[in-house]
Amino acid sequence: MIIPFSELKLYIADFEGKYIPSFVNDLARESSLSRGLVLAQAGNKTLYVLISDGRAVISKVLAFSDEEDLVTDVPINEIMAEKSVDLYLFSLSNDTVFTWLTDFFTYPVSLYASGRFVDVMKLVSSFAENKENALLCFKHGSAMNVVSFEKGNFKGFAWFDPEKKRYVFEKNAVKFGSYLGSLDVSKPAVLCKKVSEKILASSFFSSGLDFLENDPVQTESELYFGCFKLVFDVFAKVMPAEKLKELSEKLFSYLRGRYPQFYSKLSFSTETMSVNWESMLDERKSVAVEYRFGEYHRYLDEILYLLLKTSASVLSSGKKRLLAMDIGEKIRRFEEENKDFSGMFDRFDKLLKILR
Repeated sequence: MIIPFSELKLYIADFEGKYIPSFVNDLARESSLSRGLVLAQAGNKTLYVLISDGRAVISKVLAFSDEEDLVTDVPINEIMAEKSVDLYLFSLSNDTVFTWLTDFFTYPVSLYASGRFVDVMKLVSSFAENKENALLCFKHGSAMNVVSFEKGNFKGFAWFDPEKKRYVFEKNAVKFGSYLGSLDVSKPAVLCKKVSEKILASSFFSSGLDFLENDPVQTESELYFGCFKLVFDVFAKVMPAEKLKELSEKLFSYLRGRYPQFYSKLSFSTETMSVNWESMLDERKSVAVEYRFGEYHRYLDEILYLLLKTSASVLSSGKKRLLAMDIGEKIRRFEEENKDFSGMFDRFDKLLKILR
Protein backbone atom coordinates (compact mmCIF):
# COMPACT_ATOMS: atom_id res chain seq x y z
CA MET A 1 0.00 0.00 0.00
CA ILE A 2 1.46 3.35 -1.01
CA ILE A 3 1.18 6.47 1.13
CA PRO A 4 1.98 10.14 0.34
CA PHE A 5 5.35 10.78 -1.32
CA SER A 6 6.95 13.47 -3.50
CA GLU A 7 8.90 11.52 -6.11
CA LEU A 8 9.85 7.92 -6.85
CA LYS A 9 13.67 7.82 -6.74
CA LEU A 10 14.32 4.10 -7.12
CA TYR A 11 12.44 0.87 -7.71
CA ILE A 12 13.94 -2.62 -7.45
CA ALA A 13 11.91 -5.71 -8.28
CA ASP A 14 12.70 -9.14 -6.78
CA PHE A 15 14.83 -7.69 -3.99
CA GLU A 16 15.75 -10.25 -1.32
CA GLY A 17 14.19 -9.24 1.98
CA LYS A 18 17.19 -10.02 4.18
CA TYR A 19 19.12 -7.18 2.50
CA ILE A 20 16.61 -4.48 3.49
CA PRO A 21 18.78 -3.44 6.50
CA SER A 22 21.77 -3.12 4.16
CA PHE A 23 19.75 -0.93 1.77
CA VAL A 24 18.57 1.38 4.56
CA ASN A 25 22.03 1.61 6.14
CA ASP A 26 23.47 2.50 2.74
CA LEU A 27 21.23 5.58 2.66
CA ALA A 28 22.86 6.81 5.86
CA ARG A 29 26.33 6.26 4.38
CA GLU A 30 25.51 8.05 1.16
CA SER A 31 23.61 10.94 2.82
CA SER A 32 22.21 11.94 -0.59
CA LEU A 33 18.56 11.86 0.51
CA SER A 34 17.46 14.46 3.04
CA ARG A 35 13.99 13.06 3.70
CA GLY A 36 12.37 10.03 2.22
CA LEU A 37 10.46 6.82 2.59
CA VAL A 38 11.57 3.24 1.97
CA LEU A 39 8.72 0.89 1.13
CA ALA A 40 9.12 -2.89 0.82
CA GLN A 41 6.08 -4.90 -0.23
CA ALA A 42 5.49 -8.64 -0.26
CA GLY A 43 1.95 -9.91 -0.71
CA ASN A 44 -0.35 -8.11 1.71
CA LYS A 45 2.53 -6.99 3.96
CA THR A 46 4.27 -3.64 3.61
CA LEU A 47 7.27 -2.32 5.50
CA TYR A 48 7.70 1.44 5.73
CA VAL A 49 10.92 3.13 6.89
CA LEU A 50 10.84 6.91 7.30
CA ILE A 51 14.13 8.66 6.49
CA SER A 52 15.38 12.00 7.84
CA ASP A 53 18.81 13.43 7.00
CA GLY A 54 19.58 10.14 5.29
CA ARG A 55 18.93 8.11 8.44
CA ALA A 56 16.05 5.89 9.44
CA VAL A 57 13.95 7.42 12.21
CA ILE A 58 10.98 5.06 12.44
CA SER A 59 9.65 1.91 10.79
CA LYS A 60 6.28 0.20 10.71
CA VAL A 61 4.86 -2.95 9.12
CA LEU A 62 1.23 -2.90 7.99
CA ALA A 63 -0.78 -5.72 6.52
CA PHE A 64 -4.30 -5.95 5.12
CA SER A 65 -6.19 -9.21 4.79
CA ASP A 66 -8.41 -9.97 1.82
CA GLU A 67 -11.31 -8.62 3.87
CA GLU A 68 -9.29 -5.41 4.41
CA ASP A 69 -8.91 -6.03 8.12
CA LEU A 70 -5.93 -4.03 9.36
CA VAL A 71 -3.08 -5.81 11.11
CA THR A 72 -0.25 -3.77 12.60
CA ASP A 73 1.69 -6.28 14.70
CA VAL A 74 3.32 -8.10 11.81
CA PRO A 75 6.91 -8.99 12.79
CA ILE A 76 9.40 -7.36 10.47
CA ASN A 77 11.15 -10.72 10.15
CA GLU A 78 8.26 -11.87 7.97
CA ILE A 79 9.24 -9.26 5.39
CA MET A 80 12.96 -9.93 5.72
CA ALA A 81 12.40 -13.67 5.24
CA GLU A 82 10.85 -13.06 1.82
CA LYS A 83 13.01 -14.09 -1.15
CA SER A 84 11.39 -11.45 -3.36
CA VAL A 85 9.99 -8.04 -2.38
CA ASP A 86 9.18 -4.93 -4.38
CA LEU A 87 11.44 -2.22 -2.98
CA TYR A 88 10.75 1.50 -3.47
CA LEU A 89 12.61 4.62 -2.41
CA PHE A 90 10.57 7.85 -2.38
CA SER A 91 11.66 11.39 -1.63
CA LEU A 92 9.59 13.57 0.71
CA SER A 93 10.25 17.21 -0.15
CA ASN A 94 7.09 18.51 1.51
CA ASP A 95 7.86 19.21 5.21
CA THR A 96 4.19 19.16 6.14
CA VAL A 97 3.64 15.73 4.62
CA PHE A 98 6.78 14.48 6.37
CA THR A 99 5.20 15.54 9.66
CA TRP A 100 1.97 13.77 8.73
CA LEU A 101 3.81 10.54 8.03
CA THR A 102 5.77 10.84 11.27
CA ASP A 103 2.46 11.04 13.12
CA PHE A 104 0.99 8.25 10.99
CA PHE A 105 3.76 5.85 12.03
CA THR A 106 3.92 7.08 15.62
CA TYR A 107 0.32 7.05 16.85
CA PRO A 108 -1.95 4.02 17.25
CA VAL A 109 -5.07 3.44 15.16
CA SER A 110 -8.22 4.76 16.84
CA LEU A 111 -10.59 3.69 14.06
CA TYR A 112 -10.39 1.37 11.07
CA ALA A 113 -13.49 0.20 9.22
CA SER A 114 -15.07 -0.13 5.82
CA GLY A 115 -16.51 3.15 4.55
CA ARG A 116 -19.94 1.49 4.56
CA PHE A 117 -19.92 1.61 8.35
CA VAL A 118 -18.37 5.03 8.99
CA ASP A 119 -20.21 8.35 9.05
CA VAL A 120 -17.28 10.41 7.78
CA MET A 121 -19.07 13.77 8.05
CA LYS A 122 -19.95 13.07 11.68
CA LEU A 123 -16.36 12.03 12.36
CA VAL A 124 -15.00 15.26 10.83
CA SER A 125 -17.49 17.28 12.89
CA SER A 126 -16.30 15.55 16.05
CA PHE A 127 -12.75 16.75 15.39
CA ALA A 128 -14.03 20.36 15.33
CA GLU A 129 -16.19 19.93 18.42
CA ASN A 130 -13.35 18.45 20.45
CA LYS A 131 -10.60 20.61 18.86
CA GLU A 132 -8.63 17.47 18.09
CA ASN A 133 -5.46 16.90 16.11
CA ALA A 134 -6.01 13.93 13.86
CA LEU A 135 -5.13 12.14 10.65
CA LEU A 136 -8.06 10.81 8.66
CA CYS A 137 -7.00 8.29 6.01
CA PHE A 138 -8.92 6.74 3.14
CA LYS A 139 -7.68 3.50 1.58
CA HIS A 140 -8.56 3.25 -2.10
CA GLY A 141 -7.23 -0.12 -3.24
CA SER A 142 -3.44 0.00 -2.98
CA ALA A 143 -3.22 3.76 -2.24
CA MET A 144 -4.03 5.69 0.91
CA ASN A 145 -5.11 9.34 0.92
CA VAL A 146 -4.36 11.36 4.05
CA VAL A 147 -6.16 14.36 5.57
CA SER A 148 -4.77 16.39 8.47
CA PHE A 149 -6.75 18.27 11.14
CA GLU A 150 -5.23 20.65 13.68
CA LYS A 151 -7.37 21.60 16.67
CA GLY A 152 -10.35 20.43 14.68
CA ASN A 153 -9.58 22.56 11.62
CA PHE A 154 -8.77 21.16 8.19
CA LYS A 155 -5.04 21.70 7.46
CA GLY A 156 -4.28 19.75 4.30
CA PHE A 157 -4.99 16.81 2.08
CA ALA A 158 -2.78 14.41 0.08
CA TRP A 159 -4.52 12.29 -2.53
CA PHE A 160 -3.15 9.87 -5.08
CA ASP A 161 -3.87 10.67 -8.72
CA PRO A 162 -4.03 7.24 -10.44
CA GLU A 163 -3.67 8.73 -13.92
CA LYS A 164 -0.51 10.69 -13.15
CA LYS A 165 0.66 8.08 -10.63
CA ARG A 166 1.67 10.68 -8.09
CA TYR A 167 0.30 12.42 -5.00
CA VAL A 168 -1.34 15.82 -5.14
CA PHE A 169 -1.18 18.04 -2.04
CA GLU A 170 -4.09 20.37 -1.33
CA LYS A 171 -4.79 23.01 1.31
CA ASN A 172 -8.11 24.03 -0.23
CA ALA A 173 -10.97 23.01 2.07
CA VAL A 174 -13.47 23.30 -0.80
CA LYS A 175 -11.64 20.67 -2.82
CA PHE A 176 -11.52 18.46 0.23
CA GLY A 177 -15.28 18.91 0.58
CA SER A 178 -15.73 17.78 -3.03
CA TYR A 179 -13.66 14.70 -2.28
CA LEU A 180 -15.84 13.89 0.74
CA GLY A 181 -18.89 14.13 -1.52
CA SER A 182 -17.41 11.50 -3.83
CA LEU A 183 -16.96 8.99 -1.01
CA ASP A 184 -20.62 7.92 -1.21
CA VAL A 185 -19.67 6.27 -4.49
CA SER A 186 -16.22 4.82 -3.76
CA LYS A 187 -16.70 3.73 -0.13
CA PRO A 188 -12.98 3.33 0.74
CA ALA A 189 -11.75 1.86 4.00
CA VAL A 190 -11.43 4.59 6.63
CA LEU A 191 -8.57 4.82 9.11
CA CYS A 192 -8.21 7.44 11.84
CA LYS A 193 -5.31 8.31 14.14
CA LYS A 194 -5.66 10.80 16.99
CA VAL A 195 -2.49 12.88 17.41
CA SER A 196 -2.18 13.35 21.16
CA GLU A 197 0.75 13.16 23.57
CA LYS A 198 -1.60 11.49 26.04
CA ILE A 199 -2.36 8.75 23.55
CA LEU A 200 1.31 8.41 22.65
CA ALA A 201 2.27 7.96 26.31
CA SER A 202 -0.09 5.00 26.60
CA SER A 203 0.80 3.33 23.29
CA PHE A 204 4.24 1.93 24.22
CA PHE A 205 5.74 3.53 21.11
CA SER A 206 8.79 1.90 19.53
CA SER A 207 10.83 3.20 16.62
CA GLY A 208 11.08 -0.34 15.26
CA LEU A 209 14.66 0.14 14.06
CA ASP A 210 16.32 -2.82 15.79
CA PHE A 211 16.31 -4.70 12.48
CA LEU A 212 19.03 -2.35 11.14
CA GLU A 213 21.56 -4.07 13.38
CA ASN A 214 21.17 -7.24 11.31
CA ASP A 215 22.99 -5.97 8.22
CA PRO A 216 24.18 -9.01 6.22
CA VAL A 217 26.40 -7.02 3.84
CA GLN A 218 28.27 -5.37 6.70
CA THR A 219 28.50 -8.63 8.64
CA GLU A 220 29.88 -10.50 5.63
CA SER A 221 32.26 -7.66 4.78
CA GLU A 222 33.69 -7.57 8.29
CA LEU A 223 34.36 -11.31 8.04
CA TYR A 224 36.30 -10.79 4.81
CA PHE A 225 38.16 -7.82 6.27
CA GLY A 226 39.22 -10.07 9.15
CA CYS A 227 40.55 -12.63 6.68
CA PHE A 228 42.41 -9.93 4.74
CA LYS A 229 44.01 -8.86 8.03
CA LEU A 230 45.17 -12.41 8.72
CA VAL A 231 46.98 -12.41 5.37
CA PHE A 232 48.61 -9.03 5.97
CA ASP A 233 49.69 -10.06 9.48
CA VAL A 234 51.55 -13.00 7.95
CA PHE A 235 53.06 -10.77 5.26
CA ALA A 236 54.30 -8.38 7.96
CA LYS A 237 56.29 -11.23 9.51
CA VAL A 238 58.16 -12.05 6.33
CA MET A 239 58.81 -8.65 4.73
CA PRO A 240 59.67 -5.10 5.88
CA ALA A 241 57.00 -2.41 6.05
CA GLU A 242 58.15 -0.58 2.93
CA LYS A 243 58.14 -3.79 0.90
CA LEU A 244 54.64 -4.58 2.13
CA LYS A 245 53.51 -1.07 1.26
CA GLU A 246 54.92 -1.49 -2.25
CA LEU A 247 53.15 -4.85 -2.61
CA SER A 248 49.87 -3.30 -1.39
CA GLU A 249 50.04 -0.46 -3.87
CA LYS A 250 50.53 -2.90 -6.75
CA LEU A 251 47.45 -4.79 -5.59
CA PHE A 252 45.36 -1.63 -5.15
CA SER A 253 46.55 -0.23 -8.49
CA TYR A 254 45.33 -3.38 -10.22
CA LEU A 255 41.95 -3.20 -8.45
CA ARG A 256 41.50 0.49 -9.24
CA GLY A 257 42.16 -0.28 -12.87
CA ARG A 258 39.10 -2.53 -12.81
CA TYR A 259 36.82 -0.47 -10.55
CA PRO A 260 38.34 3.03 -10.09
CA GLN A 261 35.73 4.53 -7.73
CA PHE A 262 35.11 1.48 -5.59
CA TYR A 263 38.75 0.97 -4.56
CA SER A 264 39.77 4.64 -4.65
CA LYS A 265 40.36 5.04 -0.89
CA LEU A 266 42.22 1.80 -0.13
CA SER A 267 45.67 2.42 1.34
CA PHE A 268 48.26 0.69 3.50
CA SER A 269 49.64 2.42 6.60
CA THR A 270 53.22 1.65 7.59
CA GLU A 271 52.46 3.05 11.05
CA THR A 272 49.63 0.65 11.87
CA MET A 273 50.69 -2.03 9.35
CA SER A 274 47.08 -2.27 8.25
CA VAL A 275 44.71 -1.43 5.37
CA ASN A 276 41.58 0.68 5.70
CA TRP A 277 39.32 -2.04 4.27
CA GLU A 278 36.25 -0.40 5.86
CA SER A 279 36.41 2.35 3.24
CA MET A 280 34.95 -0.15 0.78
CA LEU A 281 31.65 -0.05 2.65
CA ASP A 282 31.44 3.72 2.13
CA GLU A 283 32.25 3.37 -1.57
CA ARG A 284 29.65 0.67 -2.27
CA LYS A 285 27.46 3.46 -3.67
CA SER A 286 29.57 3.25 -6.84
CA VAL A 287 28.58 -0.40 -7.36
CA ALA A 288 25.55 -1.12 -9.57
CA VAL A 289 22.46 -1.91 -7.49
CA GLU A 290 22.18 -5.46 -8.83
CA TYR A 291 25.67 -6.26 -7.46
CA ARG A 292 25.56 -4.19 -4.27
CA PHE A 293 23.81 -6.72 -2.04
CA GLY A 294 23.53 -10.47 -2.70
CA GLU A 295 26.35 -10.38 -5.27
CA TYR A 296 28.64 -8.03 -3.36
CA HIS A 297 30.78 -10.90 -2.06
CA ARG A 298 32.16 -11.35 -5.58
CA TYR A 299 34.24 -8.19 -5.16
CA LEU A 300 35.53 -9.45 -1.82
CA ASP A 301 36.26 -12.88 -3.28
CA GLU A 302 38.42 -11.22 -5.93
CA ILE A 303 40.54 -9.48 -3.29
CA LEU A 304 40.90 -12.65 -1.25
CA TYR A 305 41.87 -14.58 -4.37
CA LEU A 306 44.61 -12.05 -5.18
CA LEU A 307 45.91 -12.10 -1.60
CA LEU A 308 46.00 -15.89 -1.51
CA LYS A 309 47.75 -16.05 -4.89
CA THR A 310 50.37 -13.64 -3.55
CA SER A 311 50.66 -15.70 -0.36
CA ALA A 312 51.30 -18.82 -2.39
CA SER A 313 54.31 -17.15 -4.04
CA VAL A 314 55.92 -15.41 -1.04
CA LEU A 315 55.28 -17.73 1.92
CA SER A 316 56.91 -20.95 2.90
CA SER A 317 54.85 -24.14 2.70
CA GLY A 318 54.52 -24.20 6.49
CA LYS A 319 53.24 -20.63 6.72
CA LYS A 320 50.84 -21.22 3.80
CA ARG A 321 49.40 -24.24 5.60
CA LEU A 322 48.97 -22.33 8.87
CA LEU A 323 47.34 -19.38 7.08
CA ALA A 324 44.88 -21.70 5.33
CA MET A 325 44.02 -23.31 8.67
CA ASP A 326 43.51 -19.93 10.40
CA ILE A 327 41.23 -18.59 7.67
CA GLY A 328 39.34 -21.88 7.42
CA GLU A 329 38.74 -21.97 11.17
CA LYS A 330 37.58 -18.34 11.16
CA ILE A 331 35.01 -19.09 8.45
CA ARG A 332 33.89 -22.31 10.14
CA ARG A 333 33.19 -20.51 13.44
CA PHE A 334 31.40 -17.70 11.63
CA GLU A 335 29.12 -20.10 9.74
CA GLU A 336 28.24 -21.95 12.95
CA GLU A 337 27.26 -18.68 14.64
CA ASN A 338 25.42 -17.22 11.61
CA LYS A 339 23.00 -19.74 10.10
CA ASP A 340 21.95 -17.18 7.46
CA PHE A 341 25.39 -17.67 5.89
CA SER A 342 25.26 -21.44 5.53
CA GLY A 343 27.37 -22.66 2.65
CA MET A 344 29.96 -19.90 3.01
CA PHE A 345 32.70 -22.30 4.14
CA ASP A 346 32.40 -24.28 0.89
CA ARG A 347 32.93 -21.07 -1.09
CA PHE A 348 36.00 -20.15 0.94
CA ASP A 349 37.36 -23.67 0.86
CA LYS A 350 37.64 -23.50 -2.94
CA LEU A 351 39.73 -20.35 -2.63
CA LEU A 352 41.91 -21.80 0.11
CA LYS A 353 42.99 -24.62 -2.22
CA ILE A 354 45.42 -22.05 -3.66
CA LEU A 355 47.51 -22.46 -0.52
CA ARG A 356 47.51 -26.29 -0.53
